[in-house]
Amino acid sequence: MKKLFIVFFTLGLVIFGGCGEKKSKEKEKLVFAQLSDPKTLDPQNSTDNYSQVAITQIYDRLFEIDEKNGTPVPSLVESYKKINDNILEIVLKKGVKFTNGDSLTAEDVKFTLERAKENPKVAHLYKMIKDVKVLNNNTLEIITEEPFAPLLNHLSHKSSSIINKKEVLKNSENYFNNPVATGPYKVQNWALGDSITLISNENYYKGSPKIKTVIIKAVPEENSRVIGLETGEIDMSLDIPAISWEELEKSGKAKVYSAPSTTTGYVGLNTKSPTLSNKLLRQIIAMAIDKESIVDTIYLGKTKVANQFLAPPVFGYNKDALPQEYNVEKAQQLLEENGLVGTKLKISVSSPERVQVATIIQDQLKKIGIDLEIELLEWGAFLSQTGSGNTDMFIMGWGPSTYDGDYGYYPNIHTSQMGSNGNRAFYSNPKIDSLLELARKENDIEKRKEYYKEIQEILNEDVPLIPLYHGNVVYGVNTNLKNVEATGYPEFYKYEF
Repeated sequence: MKKLFIVFFTLGLVIFGGCGEKKSKEKEKLVFAQLSDPKTLDPQNSTDNYSQVAITQIYDRLFEIDEKNGTPVPSLVESYKKINDNILEIVLKKGVKFTNGDSLTAEDVKFTLERAKENPKVAHLYKMIKDVKVLNNNTLEIITEEPFAPLLNHLSHKSSSIINKKEVLKNSENYFNNPVATGPYKVQNWALGDSITLISNENYYKGSPKIKTVIIKAVPEENSRVIGLETGEIDMSLDIPAISWEELEKSGKAKVYSAPSTTTGYVGLNTKSPTLSNKLLRQIIAMAIDKESIVDTIYLGKTKVANQFLAPPVFGYNKDALPQEYNVEKAQQLLEENGLVGTKLKISVSSPERVQVATIIQDQLKKIGIDLEIELLEWGAFLSQTGSGNTDMFIMGWGPSTYDGDYGYYPNIHTSQMGSNGNRAFYSNPKIDSLLELARKENDIEKRKEYYKEIQEILNEDVPLIPLYHGNVVYGVNTNLKNVEATGYPEFYKYEF
């Protein structure tokens, strides 16, 4: 009997010891879910959120944004100073290595910024840069044509993520499939359309991440992301619908982390479409949309009705701005008086949640005599469709990660950015273009605010965009995952189980 007990005891140690070993290994792997997989790992060719989640982990930038106050703080930069209004001197941190062992140099920074300036998607962020002058391996000057107020903020943008000049020139075709960079993670495997697996950069200059493997997985269905959190198949998820917050908290398996974000959810109106080129019709549509009902019904009051395109944390936000008028009776009257009853339109969306928003708008417009068809598209197809102008309306969100009004407005409404570069409303107004250019050159904070105030007043009149709500950044998180905050992009290297 004693012998039998020893056998079972020993066997139990083996079994449970094995489970413990397996559990320990699993604690170094994090599965992160979002609506779509990355479309590219080329930082200078990306403006979509789902690609930038991965880009944030793989690369570093000269500056990052302190989200508590919206100001840029040094990252790869040891020190910096303004020589004059047009020259910024930067000294890089020493000892920063790329994943192939190369040291970060000023030449890599120069190469990155010059490459960004050439890409139409993000060139507007850097077009004021006249020259990048390398003084030595660790020191450079960024010279602008004129004073450039948001320069430091723009140097925190994901498109300014530093790439390895030598490796890009050696293998430009394949570099961005498995980038050589300085960030906390590097690519192990990328299954296009499904997931990307990242492994830790053990030589990361801020210290080796405790989470050794991160799988960023595309999970388009909202319910699947919630169920995955409840079953433990998913450790952390973006895009958690408000209706599921309480359910997750009650499960005891996950917590919801939420904070006000820079994002504004909005309806875009294609001003070049034959129907919506009519400004009066755009104004009528804006009058007929009850934003409050959308916030209360879909977001359960957890977001705020938008009074303008910029969200409260973004520089240039005007707390006193008046939102576009909501007046169903007036909208219906104007529609009838101008022979617009029976107008047919199509609205494109990219997620089930936005289908719900579109359905409410569809019902509201139907009441005044406008028929709205809803089209649900996969994220990549949605970007292509709206970028080419093949829809009347669309629902989207825009959150300037730089926390500056320039990146809030410029890509979305400047004439030069029409189409897939950002201005999906195909809106053009010379006065708006002029104000945007003046605002980015103006170092006086109060004068810059006045420019952005005037821009919003013109937008309220022209209605290329209808701001619906100021959103939150929301994560559903496994209760065992520590050090998580509701930041604009997940910071996996700071987390641990």
